[in-house]
Amino acid sequence: MQTDLNANRAQSFAAAVANAFHGIIDFFRLERNGRIQGLLTIVVLVASAVLRLSSMEWIVVLLCICGVLGLEMINCALEHLCNLVQRDYHPLVKKIKDVSAGAVLVASIISVVIGFIIFIPKIFALI
Repeated sequence: MQTDLNANRAQSFAAAVANAFHGIIDFFRLERNGRIQGLLTIVVLVASAVLRLSSMEWIVVLLCICGVLGLEMINCALEHLCNLVQRDYHPLVKKIKDVSAGAVLVASIISVVIGFIIFIPKIFALI
């Protein structure tokens, strides 16, 4: 009986991981902001490699990318949930969407500032 329980847990964990990957793929494939953020991520990663960031700079850049992408994905999920629950305009749904979009904006602005701090000196050093 215990082995059956462990097998079911392993299957459900594998299914959960597969579902998470499907969500990531759908986000980048189907969502406009997902495609924009994905393209910006590639640009930043290429620039980071070309400019030979230090290990600490890589960590900071990757944390910024993770923060912005994670918040954008949560924002997207909340927007879909709000649209499912409330098709017509409702002021609370607007507030939910505005606040979740605001969280993405805050993370994006801070990430851009951090990017300037890291990349501008490296770019000027090449000139």
